[in-house]
Amino acid sequence: MHMTNYRVRRWFAALPACGIVALSACSSQADLRKTELTALALQLPGDYANARQALAILRLAAPLVGDQVFYVRETAGDDARRVISERIWSLDVAAGHIVGAVYAFDEPERWRGGADNPQLFRSLLMRDLRPLAGCAQLWQKSVHGFSAESASASCRRSWRLEGDELSFSEHAPGVADPFFHLTRRSGAQ
Repeated sequence: MHMTNYRVRRWFAALPACGIVALSACSSQADLRKTELTALALQLPGDYANARQALAILRLAAPLVGDQVFYVRETAGDDARRVISERIWSLDVAAGHIVGAVYAFDEPERWRGGADNPQLFRSLLMRDLRPLAGCAQLWQKSVHGFSAESASASCRRSWRLEGDELSFSEHAPGVADPFFHLTRRSGAQ
């Protein structure tokens, strides 16, 4: 009986140490994701293009939206005035992942000059944005850079950022290489 009580007391004494180890593992994972997010936030901005399209990604100071906020504008490759889409990405660490929320503008005309004047976005509020349901991105560090997958099947899109190449795919069935490949323009970042 005495030996059993000793073992029980020893087991209960070890519980706090196990809890501390578990918390430190969670903390180190969160710290790792925050470090990866910082690296992604530094690498992501730039002007990317291929023969058919151009993609501009600007880091924004929009504190009322988030700490890591980006304006993403897709245009025709031969005419920057032909805007295909404009989005706001807000990246953060949540539940052990780098999560990218994707938003559309409620009033796109109001923000049209943002690519040329990023200061315009300082007044950006959450009420100016409409979340694109199911389009959240789960980013992860890969051997070659970063990759992201949509968190939902309703907005299927994949991204890869490897060096000076940014690729995205809308998962077209039956295509050998479903990615649109864009290369960073020299001097841009």
